[in-house]
Amino acid sequence: WVPHEVYGMPGDPDNSGKVFFSGLYAKYMGYPEGAPPYPGKYSRFWRTLPAYRYYLPDFMYNRDEIRPSNPIKGQFRLRECLGCHSVVTPGIVRDYEKSAHAKAEPSPTGCDTCHGNNHQKLLMPSSKSCGVSDCHEEQYVQNAQGGIGSHASCAGFAQIECAWSIERPPGDTAGCTFCHTSSEERCSTCHQRHQFDPAIARRSEQCKTCHWGKDHRDWEAYDISIHGVVYQVNKNDPSNFDFSKKLSDADYVGPTCQYCHLRGGHHNVQRLSTVYTSMGMSNADRGAPLWKEKRDTWVSVCDDCHSPRFARENLQAMDEACKDAGLKYTETFKVAENLQLDGMGEPMPKDLA
Repeated sequence: WVPHEVYGMPGDPDNSGKVFFSGLYAKYMGYPEGAPPYPGKYSRFWRTLPAYRYYLPDFMYNRDEIRPSNPIKGQFRLRECLGCHSVVTPGIVRDYEKSAHAKAEPSPTGCDTCHGNNHQKLLMPSSKSCGVSDCHEEQYVQNAQGGIGSHASCAGFAQIECAWSIERPPGDTAGCTFCHTSSEERCSTCHQRHQFDPAIARRSEQCKTCHWGKDHRDWEAYDISIHGVVYQVNKNDPSNFDFSKKLSDADYVGPTCQYCHLRGGHHNVQRLSTVYTSMGMSNADRGAPLWKEKRDTWVSVCDDCHSPRFARENLQAMDEACKDAGLKYTETFKVAENLQLDGMGEPMPKDLA
């Protein structure tokens, strides 16, 4: 029922590339109107753990009725925060004092700017907190422009709307929730709190936090590729990878994740991407005319280092590999479906030899 209800598509191969993508693309395009779609239509299945409040701060931490209790009373300013927390959480203070926030002119962006000054009603900063008009509004708006397959939709879509994720046990779901909500809900996932050093956010390892594992082995694929090898053997040499430069000025000897997907420092990771065809959309023809503009744009990234011909031929080779994998995926599903229809779907039947 998931492909039919969520994607609005049949389960047969789609050679145009439209059926397996457009139903989803039309339903989810960037941030939902006004606010995330919490609690979502499957909330009756969703059993949360206390740690979730840090993953979804606006929904599960910052509301008065569920905010964690705090024994400290009073209203405090930056100097007082630092005085206390240099004893209570010295690592956080050390990180903050190294940050651009601490050195901002004419006055620092302090603890009270992001967390509020009422200790009984402290806020856990979300991406919305960073995206206010006098801070990082441009980056927040750019991030919100992505559709399915982007940071802008990975929480609202994958964790709240789709029952395959949230009807599982809380501990099981927590592993997925951490990554899926982090990049949509908190800028600190990539920029690290409380240093918020852009040089750190420009390193490929920041993406590794979420983009690895058997069901989305992006890091592994990059790490063993020639691009990944060039990165690993050169990344500590500033003459080859100078991470102090903005991405718009980057002159790396090989591509990082950010160099291609956040090209020029634009925060919509989907703006320069290939065809998003996961979770049941594997049969979409990635070489279909529908994707020509995406292919042309991607080649324009590759031709920083390669000829356009070389880039196109390698994209075609990867498309063909994905097409073959999609067919095998479909065949495997059919075998499992037939076993279920024949009453043999139980993985450990009682009469197992």
